Amino acid sequence: MSAQPFISMMNKKAILAIEIVWIILGILCLAVFFREIVITKGDRAWLFALMSVVAFVMARIRDGQRKKM
Repeated sequence: MSAQPFISMMNKKAILAIEIVWIILGILCLAVFFREIVITKGDRAWLFALMSVVAFVMARIRDGQRKKM
């Protein structure tokens, strides 16, 4: 089953809402990353940096899908 029929069923507002959620998650992960750097000297900071990158990549993918519609 390809993802294209599912994407075409979603409207632009739904995809935009999901994109905004990914951006917010990315920003929150970045904030926790900097907090971990300051408080714990970076013991677990790499995990939040990775999560932030993944969230921003997902937002970019959603942006591309929304613009193709």
